[in-house]
Amino acid sequence: MPFEAYKIYEEYEPDKYKTSTQKKVEQALSSAKKEGLIPERKEASIEFEEAREIFGKDFLGPESAEATFGVELSQEELEQIEDIPFSREELEQAKQLGMMLVLRVPRIGKEKNAKSFSINSVREAFKDDDKLGDPKKKKSNIFYDQDWYDNESFATQDTPSLGWGLVMKEVLQESRSKNWDEQEEALKAWAKENNIDPAKVRRRKPIEIIYDTLLYYGTNKESLLENSYDWSGVQSSGGNFVFVGLFDSGGLFVGNVPRGYTLSNLGVCPSR
Repeated sequence: MPFEAYKIYEEYEPDKYKTSTQKKVEQALSSAKKEGLIPERKEASIEFEEAREIFGKDFLGPESAEATFGVELSQEELEQIEDIPFSREELEQAKQLGMMLVLRVPRIGKEKNAKSFSINSVREAFKDDDKLGDPKKKKSNIFYDQDWYDNESFATQDTPSLGWGLVMKEVLQESRSKNWDEQEEALKAWAKENNIDPAKVRRRKPIEIIYDTLLYYGTNKESLLENSYDWSGVQSSGGNFVFVGLFDSGGLFVGNVPRGYTLSNLGVCPSR
């Protein structure tokens, strides 16, 4: 159906073209509001559909989390994420800067079989086959075959916090071929150049890089960080800083290098 016709039908029969997850989210939020469980929306906040309109395929919300990781949010969780903590102006700027809006959840799997979303649990969930990508363009592995980080705390214990994040889809060009500390300065310079408080811009954790990359891949069937690495602010047990990326046909690669190291494809993706 042409887009224009879709919009006409959507206007007169809005519920007909919504997915079951969209209806579920809206019904739960409506019920919670009627019962006084959710305060009135702040003027600065923005609704899901407004954010979806701004970001298009780069809006990764509850539907993406359910389709990719099998997570169904509870009503309590829906109440927590109802207000997206960015203004419309911030979101429009973020879209122009090449960022995506991501809803992160702390678990993977359906309710009865759900597990905390650790790197090791998601590696286990996707160890057998590429269940996320285009069936005609499957990767040989979702994760590159490695064992060095099996017992690292960032792989066994860290989980994403429930909430929204803005993330640059690719590493900053000006952060490439710089050591870790020089990249910190590049992040600050980027923030100031775009009138963003540098204190609100940070590196992602390894678990967040993996979550975001797989969520985008599962939703859009496109690979982020295919030819680059995002250098995190988390250190391995040996004291080196962990990086994640090179999401090609061999799967996501996880490595660690000293803070003085430089590499042309090792950069950082600004995150808020």
